[in-house]
Amino acid sequence: MKREKTKSIGEAIAAYVQESNLGEGLLQARIFGMWDALTIGQLRLGDYTSRRSFREGVLSCKMKSSVVRAHLQFQLEEIRVQLNKQLGKEYIQQIKLT
Repeated sequence: MKREKTKSIGEAIAAYVQESNLGEGLLQARIFGMWDALTIGQLRLGDYTSRRSFREGVLSCKMKSSVVRAHLQFQLEEIRVQLNKQLGKEYIQQIKLT
């Protein structure tokens, strides 16, 4: 039996993710993990976030502290740029804090 069109393991995994429609969920998990690990000064964002969602380019985060939310409002664009840089693509168009 002769092998034709062999694939690397990376190509096989990418094909499986695409066929299984797992791409969006994996992207969300990656974004949420990066948000939780991000530190702004002395603040680790994951410690002050109670709920997150990502839909159509908008990352929405419910903050546990109104003081932290007010502090972050001035830095949202910088945070967005930093997260997109880590992702390697402009996935996040806007960040909303509630």
